[in-house]
Amino acid sequence: MSAIGNPPSGAGSFSLRQVSLVRNAFRFLIAATTLAPCVTGFVTAAFAQDRRAGELFSPPTASQSDSDQPAAPPKTQVLSQLDGAQVIARIDGQIVLACDVLWRVNVLIEANKSQHPEFAPEQWDQLRRELMKREVAALVDRKLLYAEFRRKLPEDAWPQIEENLLKPFDEMEMPQLVKQLKVESPAEVEPKLTQLGSSLPDARRSFNERAIASELLRSKVKINEEVGPDEMLTYYQAHLADYEYPTQARWEELMVRKNRFSDPRQAFAELATMGNEVWQRAATRPNVQGAVFAEVAKAKSDGFTAKEGGLHDWTSKGSLKSQAIDNGLFTLAIGQMSQVLESETGFHIVRVLERKEAGRRPFTEVQGEIREELKKERFQKGAEEYIARLRQDARIWTTFTGPTTAHELLGLNPGPQRR
Repeated sequence: MSAIGNPPSGAGSFSLRQVSLVRNAFRFLIAATTLAPCVTGFVTAAFAQDRRAGELFSPPTASQSDSDQPAAPPKTQVLSQLDGAQVIARIDGQIVLACDVLWRVNVLIEANKSQHPEFAPEQWDQLRRELMKREVAALVDRKLLYAEFRRKLPEDAWPQIEENLLKPFDEMEMPQLVKQLKVESPAEVEPKLTQLGSSLPDARRSFNERAIASELLRSKVKINEEVGPDEMLTYYQAHLADYEYPTQARWEELMVRKNRFSDPRQAFAELATMGNEVWQRAATRPNVQGAVFAEVAKAKSDGFTAKEGGLHDWTSKGSLKSQAIDNGLFTLAIGQMSQVLESETGFHIVRVLERKEAGRRPFTEVQGEIREELKKERFQKGAEEYIARLRQDARIWTTFTGPTTAHELLGLNPGPQRR
């Protein structure tokens, strides 16, 4: 069964801060879902106007029964030419447009095309088809939750909900889009989405659906918040390996990259000068405790933590690519500066600030985490049961499969049939 935990992956994934932000935007959302059902329908006039005659795939109309829905189209159709406004699936009355999934698929295709010049166009199209089918399947739970919400929401309440989600989108989703699309600023997001077959309004709509689905699931799944000490201890004893940690060190570093110089000896000499400068400063403060590289590191070091004064947080033994640095961190005395150490990219001087030997976090330290994990597991179980009920009666059609069920699309065992 696909993960639909706390929050469900299919319904959206939000941090605690993000959840709080969305909940503030939805102060009246849950109350609205308790109102009398009303006529719903996500295919608005705007979407209808975007539909064009002679579509590559013909989706079912609202009046068609499952038996009347068209079969899947021939696999020879060219998905790379698919219009973003094309309906490629219906999930319990909610449509999935090509633009909902195509841009993510195209990002993957773009990232891998140069690595496979031997692939023919039809091979890329077949891959695009399979990826789109997988993306549609990943939307099933979100769409079912969203449809459940819309069925009970008065239409006149929807504009206010959309307005309340504008700020969460800008603060939460936009930075993620900038990162995923590998652009420099939010201003570049919309042109990039358009290039990939989507748009900024489509991205907003997708975010709104995820936020609603996540919050609806939280409102519907109620769990017992009480977790007893015996239950927590049993969990701890069954997961001891999860609380073990290797030998670790906190440290600071000065570094000079070799590629800044024509001769590596010049890089070595520059680092030696930096090391001597730190040594002389430390000699004037013999009782200094903690980091001493900060001033020089910020001004001169090439290390990737130079802006933070060359500080490195807890690092596990054996986790570094450079064997010389790794050995130094776990053999030097606390507070001792290393000799100049060489790696593939440059020269380094390191100094260990703290070190702790391998061990296991005690139960008293982790019981709070265990309590939250057990509550999360309870929520996960309740969420799976709730979504399983929605899946059971869902009416689904996709352009890849024709009429189907949620369990068939997700590749799940449907379990006992409801009477």
